[in-house]
Amino acid sequence: MSDTKTQLMDSACQLVQIRGYNGFSFHDLAEMVGIRTASIHYHFPTKADLGQALMLRYSASFMAALGDPALGEPKALLERYVSLFRTTLLEGRMCLCGMVSAEIGGVPEPMGRQAHVFFKANEEWLQQVLVRIGQDESSGLVQARLILAALEGAMLMARTGSDISLFDQVSGALMTRHTQG
Repeated sequence: MSDTKTQLMDSACQLVQIRGYNGFSFHDLAEMVGIRTASIHYHFPTKADLGQALMLRYSASFMAALGDPALGEPKALLERYVSLFRTTLLEGRMCLCGMVSAEIGGVPEPMGRQAHVFFKANEEWLQQVLVRIGQDESSGLVQARLILAALEGAMLMARTGSDISLFDQVSGALMTRHTQG
């Protein structure tokens, strides 16, 4: 991937995570990267093309950062999971797929579909970890959904209140609930 294309994707991802997909234009992106708006179209003919590329890259990067749910101590895996959300929040950003989901009625359909794929992959990853802790498959899936929903919601609450402790309280309660024998 070219340096310019990487810069465009990095900057667009940041804009979506802060403002939402509908909260920025190619003009905003061009100013941020320091190129002409027309130059963006060389790499991404439409904003929808850029959005789709962002979703695919974000999902792949997030899942790669999680690693294999069958490897490592389950508590450490859950801590890594929570840490990815917390780090994003500390950077002043939200989960890209959470932001896209909040705008589901106003984003291109492939982006919404990819957000769904992202959440399903997260559910499956968490379910595998929770089964290793002792949950059965069915309750593990429900608990995985609760964890994901709680963390996405905790990000919203913490960002809205400008208070990371709101996220920490929710994530701490989740860790206690799922890691105490």
